Amino acid sequence: MTVTTEVKHNVFSNDIILKEIRSALMPKQQFKSISQDFRKELTQMLNKSSDSMLPSSLNILRLYKDNNDLLHPYNHNKILAIDFGGTTLKIAVIKTYPTLCIDYLHTLNIQERYVDSLFFEKIIQAMIDEMKDKFFDFFYDNDLIDNKILNIPVSITFSFPLNSKFEITSMGKGYTLSDEIKNINFLTFLQKTFNKVCSQNSIKDTFAFTIKDNLIINDSIAVHLTNTYIKQFPTVTFFTDSYPSIPASSSSTLANSHGNSISFILGTGTNSSFELPFKRLPEFKRLELMKTKNNAPFEDDTTVVINAEMGFLGESCITLTQFDYLPPGSAKPMPLEYISSGRYIPSILINILNKYPALEPTLAGMTELDKIIDGAVFGKLANIQDNFDLDELTSQLQNKHGIKTPLHLLPLSRVAKIIVQRASIYLVAALLEIDSLVSEHKVSPYHKISIGYVGSTLAYSKYYQDQIEKVSNGRINLVLLQDSSLFGAAISTLL
Repeated sequence: MTVTTEVKHNVFSNDIILKEIRSALMPKQQFKSISQDFRKELTQMLNKSSDSMLPSSLNILRLYKDNNDLLHPYNHNKILAIDFGGTTLKIAVIKTYPTLCIDYLHTLNIQERYVDSLFFEKIIQAMIDEMKDKFFDFFYDNDLIDNKILNIPVSITFSFPLNSKFEITSMGKGYTLSDEIKNINFLTFLQKTFNKVCSQNSIKDTFAFTIKDNLIINDSIAVHLTNTYIKQFPTVTFFTDSYPSIPASSSSTLANSHGNSISFILGTGTNSSFELPFKRLPEFKRLELMKTKNNAPFEDDTTVVINAEMGFLGESCITLTQFDYLPPGSAKPMPLEYISSGRYIPSILINILNKYPALEPTLAGMTELDKIIDGAVFGKLANIQDNFDLDELTSQLQNKHGIKTPLHLLPLSRVAKIIVQRASIYLVAALLEIDSLVSEHKVSPYHKISIGYVGSTLAYSKYYQDQIEKVSNGRINLVLLQDSSLFGAAISTLL
């Protein structure tokens, strides 16, 4: 067989394989049918589920008032904001006056996946080790406790669902929750853990960490607070010392947008937040919410922020294939998250390559493929548009992993695009139905939505962004809110 004949044969063979993959992954249902199924599931989740459609007790109405005291509260206390994500822990020192600003930002990688008390003790110790020489520089002007201890207010963004009792209801993203952590007040537990770890360090005579009531919020709630804050105060620019966190164009886009405020996360996990009137919550959720306010009554038209936990969507319409993550029998399935999030879509590509090694024989023959095809590489594969992109990624992989033989990444790029196309169909259907649910009526096909979002999976994949816009026929306009999980934590202290 000549070289030319062999190349033609490989191309023909790969085309057949790609057709099989597309047939296996792409939805068999029409988009309208998927949307209808999602609408039913969303209604069911709102009215029946204790794991999803979780209401927050934060007073979001304060963000809708023309309130200069909220915009510029004179508060010299700087806040330690912590964003507990799927794979990383971000630590930020944030001041709220005269504008929201990150003075310091550091990221720690989370390696452990078994969640017990020691898990959190190690994380807090790592944070103290990183910042022990910086605490006084940032917090010297904070309020004193008993005239001798500097108080550090702590606000935490937590990317796993908490109910109104601050109990962790479930943990996805590859984590296993120990019995020790189940059914406990997570806010109280974390405060005790901070106290314990602090008492074992030299800073114990100088600093104390204080987690105020309600200042552990879900990451989707944090993003939503940032989203809403910008829409109300478009002249405010959030920034760090090194780069603009929210570009002016993004702030302007959100501020000038109309309709429902919907926020979206697509990183390690998949989630969304939005607002509903208190009266639309089922009785058991209204009662739970009132308990967090010492049974204080809510007005029916009080606006409540809802953490959708939208990763749970899809049981009625998403068919998980042999290439998808299949959860253990005891776990509550999260079909939409399994097929769309950065935690799982690289493994779909790896599973496909394991079944069809002819797509890229060199990589198929390597061990620990999950360390080669991670979320960043998956995004670059999906983003490939021309030979320059192809050559650049090929060179990066060869240099990083010491690969001497040629790599043929174009077939893998085409598979990555199929995976993203499939995910985009379901994500768009879900987001449009959330908008319809909030509106309480069928949304016009001409109705456009600006959605503030965060998450590296979507932020670093132009192809993913383009597919969501394409599938929605231009109805969804995505606006990146950088560092919004941290800013949202700070905003929660103002409410």
